This record gives sequence, C-alpha cells and structure tokens, in this order.
Amino acid sequence: MAPTPTIGDAGRYAVIVLAFVQFVVIVDETTVSLLGPAVAQDLGLGDSARQLLVTPFAAGFVCALPVAGILLRQLDPRRALIPATVAFAAAAAGGALADSPAMLVMTRAAQGAAGAVTATCVLAALHLLTRSDPRRSRHFAVFSLVSGSGAVAALILAAPLANTSWRWCFWAVAAAALLGTAAWAVVMSRARRPQHHGSDDGPVGLGTPRHIRRVETIVNFAAVVGANAALAATVITASFALQQDHGWSPLATGLGFLPLNVAAAVGALVVARGAGLIGAGRLLTVGVVVLAAGCAVMAAAPSAPTTLILALLPAGLGVGLVFPLVNDGSLATAGMRPLRRAAALGAAQQTGLAAGALIAAADSASSLVALSIALVLSVAASTVVVRRTRLRPPPMQGRAQS
Repeated sequence: MAPTPTIGDAGRYAVIVLAFVQFVVIVDETTVSLLGPAVAQDLGLGDSARQLLVTPFAAGFVCALPVAGILLRQLDPRRALIPATVAFAAAAAGGALADSPAMLVMTRAAQGAAGAVTATCVLAALHLLTRSDPRRSRHFAVFSLVSGSGAVAALILAAPLANTSWRWCFWAVAAAALLGTAAWAVVMSRARRPQHHGSDDGPVGLGTPRHIRRVETIVNFAAVVGANAALAATVITASFALQQDHGWSPLATGLGFLPLNVAAAVGALVVARGAGLIGAGRLLTVGVVVLAAGCAVMAAAPSAPTTLILALLPAGLGVGLVFPLVNDGSLATAGMRPLRRAAALGAAQQTGLAAGALIAAADSASSLVALSIALVLSVAASTVVVRRTRLRPPPMQGRAQS
C-alpha cells in the first residue's frame, strides 16, 4: 500500500512562513491604534488621523478581495504570493515616507489592496500545500496560532517604535514583509511539490456528493462570519471599557489581552492534537458554543478590569477552536484553483469583523446576548441541515451522457 502523501519537512516550514506573512498583515492592521496621536501631531490632522489610517486601508482591502478572486484565479497562489507581498512592503514604505494627508490616504489604500491580495494568496497556498496531508487540521491550527498572535504582538512590539517615531512602525512592517518574501522563496525552492491523487475536490471531498459539499461549505462560511463577529464585538467592547472607563494605555490594554491569546493558543493546540480523534464537526460545535458563552459572559460581566479580562477567556478559547476548523472547512473543497474561494473567505472574515464592530458600537449588553444566542442557534441549525443533507439522495443529474 502506497504511503499517504504529506508535505514533508520543507512543507512544514512553508506553513510557518505563510503564518508569518499573515502575522505581518495583522500586525499592520492593529498597529494603527497606536499611531493616531503621533500621526495627527506630525501631519496636523487632529482627530481625523485615526480615520485616515484605518478607513482607506479597510476600503482598499475589501474592494481588492473580489478583484483578486477573479483576476488571479488562473494563477498558482504560491507564485503570486511573492509579488503581492513585495507590493505590500512597498506600500508600507510609502506610508513611512508620507508627508501629507493625501499621500497617507493613497499609501494606506494601496497597502489595504496589497494586503488583501497577500492574505488571499496565503490562504490559497496553505490549502494547496496541505491538501493531501492527513494532518491538514494540525497545519491549519499551527497557522492560526502563529498568525493570530499578530493583534496583541502589534501592541507590544510597535509601542517602543511608536515612542521614537510612527514612521518606524511602517518601516518595520515593510522589512518584515520582505523577510517573509525571502523566506517563502527559500522554502519553495526546497519544498517538494505534493503529489495529488484522486479528484480535485481534496481529501475532505473525496467520495462526498457535490450537494453535500456545497451545504457544508455554506455552513463553514456562516461560521466564519459569526466567529469573527463575536471576536470583534467582545474585544472592542473590552478595549473601549479598559481605555475609556479605566484610563488604560493601548500598551497596557494589549498586555491585558494576553490571557485571551493564551486561551486561543490552547484552543488551537486542542484542534492540532484532537481533530483526528474527536472529529472536526464535534470540535467546531464545542467551539461555537464556547464562543457564544464568551459573548454572554462579556455582556454580564461587571466593569472591573480584572473581570473584563477574565470574561475574555471563553471567547479566546472558542476562537482558538473555531478559526482553524472553519478556515480548513471553507477551503477544503476549493480544488486546485482556490484563489477565488480564499478571496471569498477573506470577504466573509471582513463581513464578520464589521458586524462585530457595529454590535460593539451599540454599547448594549443585549446586543452581545443576542449575538451569543444567534451563534448557538446557527450551529444547531447547521448541524441539522448537514445531517439531513447527508441522508438525502443526490439530485438527479439529467440524462446520462453517452
């Protein structure tokens, strides 16, 4: 019996490099929360500095996702990743050189667009690298563990640079992106191209009727939106409470989120170790329920800083369980041309984050409770739909082809 193909040692290094590149994109998105006051003072922007840092990047990111999925669908994302990351680094360097509000807006929009293409190529490349590996869930867990630490790392790593000059933060992002590009070129030159067997539906889809795969993909995308909404709502709610109500600095707030990141790391490790034994479906159900409980706990938590931080623990654990599984499940049936699916996954993530931000802006405990109830009901409904779909015979394919 032939051995099951795996990605090998070089492939495992490639997963780490992909996670690092995603980490850099996340660091850039998060660092701007520290840079607003310094940029405002340097460029004379007043209170509009934060909007000029955040809004153009977000607009460029969201607008570039469908373009990336359509225009790049014929390309190998493993090859497209290098020019995308170089473009992201160049845009970050442009931000460091910005000497006017107009140049800052243009460079941030360009960086958002390049970040969207980079993130899309990262996810698509990760899918192709691990597509025939039975330890695929473990690789996605490692990817989520490394890349997901970017949010809190940004607050810790960027603070010393921001104290010197806000421009150094952009230079650091550019240098890190180029480092990731060089590392990717090295591991790709040494990695063996994995041998694919069977159909183009991937190991998850082999032998599974198309209508079942379609339903399960929709369920995973719904979970992506819900999980990102829950994460954004809880983190933004806690962040505003700690900084506005208790006067914490951004750096202190970032350190306060360390327990959430530790809990997320524990969840990712559980997925890495237990997905094959417990089953991805069961772990996903548990993760969504725990994440919903985190929303409910955050809504009921008193405003004391210690209580707020402890209330983030179930949210972190739920995120650690859910994110690797839904990212894996969303891409599992993408076949050999996954860029379009990866772009759709990025759009689902951004949709969830935007929804979570709106829920947090409502500043209402009932909104968080409603979100937690919606998460529980959605996972229950999804479980029923998937089970019924698996029991339903496949649709008629029409006349048999001669």
